[in-house]
Amino acid sequence: MMYIPFLLSTLFLLCVSDDVPKPTSISHYSQKVDHYSYSPEASKTFSQRLFEYNKFWHCGPNGTVGPLFVYTGNEGPIESFYYNTGFMFEIAPMFGALILFVEHRYYGESLPFGSESFTNEGLRYLSSTQATADFAEVINYYKKSKQITEVVSFGGSYGGMLTAWMRLRYPQLVDVALAASAPLPMMARTIHPKQAFFEIVTTDYKDADERCPDIVRKGFSQLYDIVKSPGYQASVTETFKLCKQFEMKQFNHLVGWARNAMLMMAMVDYPYPASFMGKLPAWPVKHSCKMMLEEMDRSGNEMRALAVGAGLLYNGTDGTKTCFNIYDDFIECADITGCGTGPEAKAWDFQCCTEFQLATPSNNVTDMFPPLEWNLDIASKYCQENYKVSPDPVDASLNYWSADFSAASNIIFSNGLLDPWHAGGVLQDVNPTVKAIIIAEGAHHLDLRGANKDDPESVITARQQEVALIKKWLAQKRNDNFVEDDSTNYVHF
Repeated sequence: MMYIPFLLSTLFLLCVSDDVPKPTSISHYSQKVDHYSYSPEASKTFSQRLFEYNKFWHCGPNGTVGPLFVYTGNEGPIESFYYNTGFMFEIAPMFGALILFVEHRYYGESLPFGSESFTNEGLRYLSSTQATADFAEVINYYKKSKQITEVVSFGGSYGGMLTAWMRLRYPQLVDVALAASAPLPMMARTIHPKQAFFEIVTTDYKDADERCPDIVRKGFSQLYDIVKSPGYQASVTETFKLCKQFEMKQFNHLVGWARNAMLMMAMVDYPYPASFMGKLPAWPVKHSCKMMLEEMDRSGNEMRALAVGAGLLYNGTDGTKTCFNIYDDFIECADITGCGTGPEAKAWDFQCCTEFQLATPSNNVTDMFPPLEWNLDIASKYCQENYKVSPDPVDASLNYWSADFSAASNIIFSNGLLDPWHAGGVLQDVNPTVKAIIIAEGAHHLDLRGANKDDPESVITARQQEVALIKKWLAQKRNDNFVEDDSTNYVHF
């Protein structure tokens, strides 16, 4: 059931980029709380937020209607993904597509129980299976109410995992899926990557300058050593520009804060300034590395260099912060690569305590980070203490097709080799209609972002391949006489 669309608020206007138009409408869908039982809860509903853009949508010859392009929302407010997925808007005119972004339950404003959603009781309806059922309900509504016959789903990272599952679980609803930077095989525990997550981050910094990994490694080592000395509190507080006096009980959190900065900049190592995960310059890994090298020239102190390099993520290019509150900047959780901040962090923390156990820990041998002890027993203890749940190591390999997509069709898996998550993704074609696209200079779902004059050739080529496959598979569904082309007529706002 749909609620009447309401006007875009000034809050969302603050998020608008120059490349993506504002939604033509924002609406709410009256969504089921529980899709999988006949309990009293199953009859309850909540408001799920939708962003729609219809300026490219059209009716074609013989009464045909343009397809629906739907983004399966991730672990965050939907506007974060709407304004950072320009690719959908650039190719929509080619298809006459209606664009729809659906917010994931428990994120943004789509809260099943309002302020009570993040209690242990309230979180019990948070899962990827409930989320994909939500998306299916919304897509089915749009198809029926607007006589739409073709649907292409898009998603990046966790959203990419969801979009692939939509094609697998609901092939009658989704015709084509573009899953960018989706580490499904790693999540399903069906592969052991040649390079681990933190090793790829280290490689990214080594490629920027071979001196940088040693600076980071020695910086962490100095931090470990200095806290054994008298008067360490003042030294650490001053070096890392902390807003409050450092105490030893904050040590692990400070290490996590610095580690998180390095890995996040590797994930969003885009070739131009962007603000997706922070206000960062072009090629933030190179920029961070350069800052560390400059600090070494000034002070010769690796710990200071580490503090400067990590601070880039949290202070951005404008540098407005005079000090750092590490507990505001970074939240420790069951995802050792970070859960973000705000209420979304708790929701993702819960999902990593139930469904998703992703990256392997750092070891200080193949990577530049201190050894991080994290295993199923430690995770189970943490999750029981916080949510009264434990990760199920078997569930992921039994469900989600165990990342065996041989029977699937019409799925594009794209991965950038700069992205630390790429090692856990689908990197080779599975069959003629489950295709892998590799972006040599690509970071985390770079291909879903809008075209930019500084884009590397590899992402331009990847987008062309993606468009060609979408055209081909939709045409095959219509039994059209399909002629392959190399169309690059993107509309760039």
